[in-house]
Amino acid sequence: MSEILDQNNPTPISSHDQDNKIPVVEQEIQVPNHELDGVLEILKNDDKLSQLMMSQSTNKKNAFISQIANTAMEELMKLLKTNEPLWLKSLHDGKFILQRDSYQRMFLRINCLKGPHARIESSKDSRVVNMSLTQLVEMFINSDKWIDLFPTIVKKAQTVKVFESGSLENRNGALQLMNAKMHVLSHLVPTRTFHFLRYCKQIEVGTWVIVDVSVDSSEDKTTVSCAWRLPSGCLIQEITQGLCRVSWMEHVEVNDNIQTHQLFRDIIINTYGARRWILTLKRMCERFECASTETIPSYEARGVVKSLEGRKSIMQLAHRMVKIFCRTLDMEDNTNFPHLTRINNGEVTISVRMNKTVSDVPKGMILSAATSFWLPLSPQSVFDYMIDNKERAKWEPLWYGNPGHELQRISTGSNPRNFISITRPVSCSENNNTVTLRESYADALGSMMVYSAFDMEIMNFAMRGEDTSQLLVLPSGFTISWDGQPNALEGSSGQVGRSRGSVVTLMLQLLASSSSEMDKVDMEFVGYVTTLLSSTVEKIKSALNRTN
Repeated sequence: MSEILDQNNPTPISSHDQDNKIPVVEQEIQVPNHELDGVLEILKNDDKLSQLMMSQSTNKKNAFISQIANTAMEELMKLLKTNEPLWLKSLHDGKFILQRDSYQRMFLRINCLKGPHARIESSKDSRVVNMSLTQLVEMFINSDKWIDLFPTIVKKAQTVKVFESGSLENRNGALQLMNAKMHVLSHLVPTRTFHFLRYCKQIEVGTWVIVDVSVDSSEDKTTVSCAWRLPSGCLIQEITQGLCRVSWMEHVEVNDNIQTHQLFRDIIINTYGARRWILTLKRMCERFECASTETIPSYEARGVVKSLEGRKSIMQLAHRMVKIFCRTLDMEDNTNFPHLTRINNGEVTISVRMNKTVSDVPKGMILSAATSFWLPLSPQSVFDYMIDNKERAKWEPLWYGNPGHELQRISTGSNPRNFISITRPVSCSENNNTVTLRESYADALGSMMVYSAFDMEIMNFAMRGEDTSQLLVLPSGFTISWDGQPNALEGSSGQVGRSRGSVVTLMLQLLASSSSEMDKVDMEFVGYVTTLLSSTVEKIKSALNRTN
């Protein structure tokens, strides 16, 4: 953090920021009473916490847990509502920078993670979102709905224990213990595992706070990327019915036990930051609003989807497709052939897994191949090329060099780049009944495109409004993000380094065999997929370099 402060000459935040304005408390903030310092110290000490929880009665345990949650909430509220002296705003990029000295004077600070790779990440942001306060609160409390709200960040989530549920009409005081795995962008970015308390409280009419704070789990210590959630979360303020301002803060301690890949070294701190959470929330709220419309928009009426039921069915299928892609992107789970999970020539990662139990993807041997690469273009330029149906024919293996004809486009938000499409390559043989379902989105941090091939008969089934929850999906896709480089970065030698560009990750998934009894892998097929991925990347690079 001190290095960031040295590089960026900060200035106090302006009170004239608009969409991302953080509410400010005008009164003087007093240094808090440290009566609960011992609570936090025990919380971050495995042995003390275990001994205390074993020795206390249920009532005392619950009181202790409640005390932890209230202390975390108080810290979160102060950090969200206070700017100077806790936060300053950088002139360089407009981001809020937590002043460590001011923070440590105001709050107890105990390092949970040790080692040369341990670091602290802190950020906050604010946006107005289209969703009612009641709906938002419920989606944070329900772990399945939380995954649906953040499918591109939350890989897995589970409510382990409910200490207080609140009433169905009012979740005020809801307190629960949760597990979560979070992952974004690429197989080269380590997954983060958290074991934390989530506390939901109504501060006043129309204002709620949701706070997370880590508690110990021995599993966390064995993961590649250990992470500890300091008081983090959001303040939700209802503006009108169906419209809320959400102020978000992320404050985590991370210890990456493996060195971050050089492609992501400059962006890893922002990868899980408050801005990504708040932009994802805003986009997904718009998507839910589009899915709940009672009429088909006029600009969609010319497509092949003719009913509201069919439209909703397609949107549900696309949402599930994105969730499957994102939960697979880290390539960590169910690797049945670990000797094949490798990086070939430092570029392509292969993962082979046998699926016997997961119900929403095909049964059998699934081969995933992924690679990340840099392009000297903005994410917007790369994304616009990738979603162009004429250009896609130059790199998409399924289209055999034929341009695509868009049968339907369904808007998922105010950004015209956020949409679902059904596309079919033109000039294909009569026997080719394959169509591609694709969901794309873009925001200020980057973009994503996820797609999967379906037989036209299956797509007709979905377009009729039938239940698609049992349809098998094996998606592939791209993620695109800024590379974290400032423009015309000047190195220590005085020479100008590379200008800003994009980091792109491509993952392809194919069913190697529908048999679930195979005990060995067809290495010829592995070689075919590796070559297919590499050639696809080269075609994209070549086309974009010509465009550039």
